[in-house]
This record gives sequence, C-alpha cells and structure tokens, in this order.
Amino acid sequence: MNKDNQRQNANAYYDEGELGALTYDLFYEGNTRWEDIGFYRQLAVECGSPVLEIGAGTGRVTWVLAEEGTEMVGLDLSINMLAVAESRRSQHPPDVASRVEFIEADMTDFDLGRQFPLIIVPACAFQHLVTPEEQFAALTCFRRHLVPGGKLVLHLFDPKLEMCIPDGPRSERIEEATDPQTGHLIRRSIIGRELDPMRQRFEEKIRIEVFDDTGKIVQTEETSWALRWTLRQEMRYLLERTGFEVEAEYSDFSYSPPAYGKKQVWVAVAAD
Repeated sequence: MNKDNQRQNANAYYDEGELGALTYDLFYEGNTRWEDIGFYRQLAVECGSPVLEIGAGTGRVTWVLAEEGTEMVGLDLSINMLAVAESRRSQHPPDVASRVEFIEADMTDFDLGRQFPLIIVPACAFQHLVTPEEQFAALTCFRRHLVPGGKLVLHLFDPKLEMCIPDGPRSERIEEATDPQTGHLIRRSIIGRELDPMRQRFEEKIRIEVFDDTGKIVQTEETSWALRWTLRQEMRYLLERTGFEVEAEYSDFSYSPPAYGKKQVWVAVAAD
C-alpha cells in the first residue's frame, strides 16, 4: 500500500462514501470556526498574491479570499473534497473564478514549479499527517514553495493532555446542522476513539446520519479520521529544522498569546 492510500484509509472521512465531503461545511455555518477567515484575509493583504492553501478541502477559505481579489491555489489529496470545491466555481463571476486553481496532490510530496509569498494550512489539516516523518516532509515541501521571506501559517489544536491517555475522560461529541437545500437534519456523531499515546495520535469513528422532515433516517455512513497531536515545543523545533523562523505564535485568531489547550496558530518566515 502506498503512502497516499495509507493516509486516505486513516482519513476515510474525506474520500470514502460521500456524506463526509458533502456535509463538511454545514458544521462550520454559524460556528466560531469561521473566525479564521479574517486572520487569513489580513495576511493575504500584507503578503500579496498568489496564496497557496494546503488542505483546501471544499474551498471554504479559498473562495472567500478569491472574492476579495486574492489569487488562490488550493491543494488537497481528497478527490471528494475538491469536487465540492470545484462545484462552487459556477457560483462566482468569471473574474473571481479565474483567480482560483485547485490541485489534487499530497502535501508531503508536491512540486508546483513556482513559489508563493504566503502558504496557509487551515483547519488542523497538518495534523492529519500522523508521523513526524510526514510532518517533516510536508514542511520541507512548504519551504521549497515559499519565496525568501515568505510566510507559512499553520493552524493546529493544542492537546489537552488528560484527553491523550487511554484511561482519560471521554465525551461523545454530537453535532447537528440543517442542509439548506433539502431541509434535512444532518447529525455527525463521534462513536468511538482509539488513542495511541506512544505515537501521539488518535483515530475517531464517526457516524453521519441524514433525517427527513418526519425524523426518519434516509441516509447514513460510518467513517473515520486520524490526527496526530503536536506539542508547542515540538512544532517550533520542526519549523526550525525545516528552514523557518517563528515570527508569531497565538492561541486563537484574535492574536492572543499562547495558552494551554486552545489553538496553536503559527506564523513562520522562510529563512534566507
């Protein structure tokens, strides 16, 4: 099995079945997860075009920045997620659509033959790389695609250590959203979690259910995703090892200082 297939199996949510990709953005609507847009917008203005987005997914960030004049290249390994992103092209005027390009590629091993003033990696996409070797390879690839002095922005979750041990507390997570096109209720439930503290990773089993207006389940899928948690000191070391200098480190997208158990938002500069 090649590494692309291994990663897709570990993150089946994005490529096996159809509900994962089709309903992904519904769980962002009306959610504080949208707070990252303003942060990326400001950096795009400061750094200029084009911007390379790693883990572009459904184009949630890509299309917003393109609407505001930024040339965007969105890279993702998931065919299903990119299909959703590409389907939105027809919803935009030609001048906006012409500013967006989507590319199917592995973030650990790609060569676009060009460099960028800004690379962004939103929504913890980097943490779907579940080995240090993959993370190192990806950062090396990012560095190669940045102009000297260009910036890399990484969004990670900061691990709560009590949740990272086998006997730690458990909390089943259930999220619900309404599909505006059908009116159907979509429920996404975490139904299982396997921890591997030695490798700093976990895999979650997920059930997605679609309910009609009578409350009957009309579609359901069970899938999974895997992530690796990375401590702040480890992340800083990885960045320094791969040719970056850390410019700033925040715990949210409002520029708050680092804080345990919140977000890790890194801004790193490609060293000369």
